[in-house]
Amino acid sequence: MPGDLESSLLKSQPSSPSSSSQASFSSSLDDLEYARICQEDKVESFRIETLEVEDDISVADTIVAPRPLPPWLRYSKNLVLALIPSFLHPVDPDATPKPLHPSAWLDGLRGLAAFFVVCHHWSLCTLTGEFRRGFMSDDTPIFLQIPILRLAVSGLSNVCVFFVISGYALSYKPMKLIRQKKSAEFAIATASSAFRRYIRLFLPTMITSLAVAGLAYFKLFELEPIPGPLITMFRPPALDNVWDQVVGWWGHFSILSDPMAKNLDRGRTFPYQPQLWTIPVEFDGSLIVFLAHVAFYRVRPSVRIFFLVCLLVYTIHSGYWQFFLFLFGLLLAALRFYGDDEDADYESNGYDWETLPHLSSPSYWRREGLRGFSAPISFIKSSKTYCISKKTLQLASFIGALWVLSFPEGSGSVAQTPGFRTISWLTPTRYGEGDGFWIPVAAVWLVSTIDQSQFIQPIFTGRVIQYLGRISFAIYLVHNCLIWLWGYHCIQFFSAITGIPLEANLSTSWGFVVFLSTCLYLPGVVCVADFVQRYVDVNAVKFAAWFEGKLIEKTK
Repeated sequence: MPGDLESSLLKSQPSSPSSSSQASFSSSLDDLEYARICQEDKVESFRIETLEVEDDISVADTIVAPRPLPPWLRYSKNLVLALIPSFLHPVDPDATPKPLHPSAWLDGLRGLAAFFVVCHHWSLCTLTGEFRRGFMSDDTPIFLQIPILRLAVSGLSNVCVFFVISGYALSYKPMKLIRQKKSAEFAIATASSAFRRYIRLFLPTMITSLAVAGLAYFKLFELEPIPGPLITMFRPPALDNVWDQVVGWWGHFSILSDPMAKNLDRGRTFPYQPQLWTIPVEFDGSLIVFLAHVAFYRVRPSVRIFFLVCLLVYTIHSGYWQFFLFLFGLLLAALRFYGDDEDADYESNGYDWETLPHLSSPSYWRREGLRGFSAPISFIKSSKTYCISKKTLQLASFIGALWVLSFPEGSGSVAQTPGFRTISWLTPTRYGEGDGFWIPVAAVWLVSTIDQSQFIQPIFTGRVIQYLGRISFAIYLVHNCLIWLWGYHCIQFFSAITGIPLEANLSTSWGFVVFLSTCLYLPGVVCVADFVQRYVDVNAVKFAAWFEGKLIEKTK
C-alpha cells in the first residue's frame, strides 16, 4: 500500500528544469513520507479498535456470575455482623451527619444517668456499705463519698433525673403543637403516645425478663456471690421444668405490668430483674402527663402554668415525689414554649412599634411596659460583663444542683454529714431523713439549669454521650443480670490471678480487683445493650407503630 502511494505521487509530478527539479523532488518525498505515516496511523488505529472489540467480546463471553454463598455460611456471616457492636461497624465517610435536635442534650443526660445506674448496682454488689455514708460523717472518709463524685454510684439521684427527662420528652412535641395552634396534630400526637406507651415500655421488658427466666432455668445464675458487699442481687428463680418456669415468670410479670394497679412499688419484688421497679412508675407517670396535656390544652398558657405549679405543690407535699418529677418535666416544656407562644401571637398580629398597639396580644403589655427600658436592657445584655455574669450564675446553679443531688441516700448518716445536716433540718416530716425530698428537688433544679444554659448543654451532646443516650433503655434492661453472668466471673478471675482474697472490704488491694473487673464488666454491658437496642428496643418501637397503624380508622 505505501508503494502504490509512492508510485502514484511520482507519476503525478510534472516535468521541470533541473534548477527546480531538486526542490520539487524534495517536496514530493515529504508528501510521500507524510502520506505513509498517516496511512500507518489509520491501519494501527483500525487494529487497536478491532482488538478492543475482540477483547470486549471475549471478556463478556467469559464472565461467570458469582455463586451465592451457601445458607449456612450466609447465616453465620449475618450472625457475626449482628454480634458486632454498632460503634465498630464501618461508617460511610461521605455520609452527612444528622443535625442534633434542640433537645438532644436530654438524650445525653439520660444516657449518662443510665450509665451511672449501672455503676450504682455494680458498686452495691462489690463494695461494702461504708461508701454510701456521707462524706466526713465518720473517721474513715472514702473517695466515692465526695459530693458530686458520688453521683457516679448513686441510684435514686439518677432515677429522679430519668423521671424529669421523661416528663419533658413526652411533653415537648405536644407543647410545641399547642404553641403552633395545631389542634388536629396535637390530638393525634397525644392519642398515639398514650396508645403506644404501654407497648413501648413493657414489650422490651417482657422479652428481656423472659430471656433471664430461660437462662435461670439452665442454672446460669448459680454462681456464689461475693461475700461482704452491701447487698446481694436477687438470684432469678430456677424451677424444675420449663412449664413451671414460664408460668412462674408470667405470674411475676403480670403483676409488674398491670396497667390498673395502684401500687407504685409493685415492681420492687420482681425477681428476674429487680431494677425494673421503675418501669411501672414510668407508665403511671406517663398517664398523668398525658391527662395533663388534654386537661390543660384549651386554657391560656399562663393559666396552664398556674395549674401545673399547683399540682407540683400538691404532689411534693403529699409524698408523690414520682409524679412531682414527671409534672415538673411537663412544666419545663410548657415554659420553653411560653415565650415563643407570646412571640408567635405578637408576630401573627403584625405588630410594629410604629403602628397602633394590638391590645389582644399577651405580649403587648410586657413589651409596652418595658418600652422605656428597651435601650438600657439591650445595652446591658450585649455587654461582656452581662454574658460573663450570666454564665457564672448558671455554672454556680449547675454545681449547686449537683451538690444537693449528692444527698446521702439510705445511709442514716445525714445528721453527721457536714453541709447536708443543715438542709436536713428543713425536710418535711413526711420524708424522714430527707433523701426522698431533696434528691427530687435537686433533680428538677439540675434539669432546669441545663435547659436554660446553652453553654452547659454541649457537655451532653458529644458523640459518646449521645450513643449512651441511644442505648440507655437497653443498658437499664440488661445490666443487672450481667452482674451474675459476667461481673462475678470477672471478680473471681482477677481475685485468683492476683491472689487477693475474694471478700469485699475497704482495702486498696480489693479496690484494685474491683477496678480491673469494672474495666471488663462495663464494656460487656455496653456490647450486650447495643445488641438489645438494635434488635429488641428498636423493633418494639416499630411494632407499636405498626400495630397502631393497623387499628386506627382510615380517613379519606
